[in-house]
Amino acid sequence: MQAAAKAGSVGVTGVYPPGFTAFPFGEAMNKNLTVKMGNCNRRRYLPRLLNMVAAGTVDPTAFITRRAEPESAIEAYQSFDRREDGWLKTVVDVFG
Repeated sequence: MQAAAKAGSVGVTGVYPPGFTAFPFGEAMNKNLTVKMGNCNRRRYLPRLLNMVAAGTVDPTAFITRRAEPESAIEAYQSFDRREDGWLKTVVDVFG
């Protein structure tokens, strides 16, 4: 909020960090800011991204940082959910 100009806009996308429990409403209101937030509108972007993957323009495997067997899927998800270091994208290998 401090970096935004008066009557400016602030956008927040993605996942917020654990422990984030406060938002400076007063500061945003006093600067007459427009605030938009939420998760990515994946339905809007998914068709284009799938086409890019199919065409070989984008390699999604570059983002995989962990692999897990089905037996440890719950533990893997819990580690990802705790935002432990190194957990960007995880693949659960169901076909071995």
